Amino acid sequence: MIAYCVVETGPLAENCYLVWGEGKQAWIIDPGADFPLIEQEVAARGLTPVCVVLTHGHFDHLGALDAVLRRWPGLPVVLRPEERTWAFSHPMNQYPPFYAHQQEPASLVEAGEAWACGGIEARLIPTPGHTPGGQCVLIEKDVPAPLCFTGDTIFQESIGRTDLPGGSFPTLDASLKRLVAELAPETTLLPGHGPATTMAHERRANPYLQEDPGF
Repeated sequence: MIAYCVVETGPLAENCYLVWGEGKQAWIIDPGADFPLIEQEVAARGLTPVCVVLTHGHFDHLGALDAVLRRWPGLPVVLRPEERTWAFSHPMNQYPPFYAHQQEPASLVEAGEAWACGGIEARLIPTPGHTPGGQCVLIEKDVPAPLCFTGDTIFQESIGRTDLPGGSFPTLDASLKRLVAELAPETTLLPGHGPATTMAHERRANPYLQEDPGF
């Protein structure tokens, strides 16, 4: 069975997730900051990282990527192509104290809408709007109920902001509608900030998922 844990990182309390199966081969999803905390959790659970998956390219979701790749060289780094500029050259990620990553890693992978590694399979659902190339990571196999790592697309009873460069509310709204249509109600949503929730709860309680939110 697939298991996961969360490591809260950085001044914005970003959720970095470790995901692993029976062989203890682990995905690192969104290593935002505080690499020593991430490394400590990896060691405590006896995990072997096999890839990094990024939901999007903002500094608070990949600020520890350099350190991860120094510790475990050559790990594939999965990111949608629309995010490459944001992650590795956009001014938003290039000034202190928010500097994240200077150069694009040689191991960057554009995986399309599917990714399998270390015995774990996932759908990579494009969900632009918070950024041009955001994605959600949906795991449906070897779990009691589907797990969806949503980055900053959707939070508990809220959504990601769209007022930053590259953001678009109409685009994010379309992404949210896709998630409502494709995710089962029992899907656990694991956001980039804040507590976990479920698609069933968000359908009832998240104003941005209502047919007429009144905005």
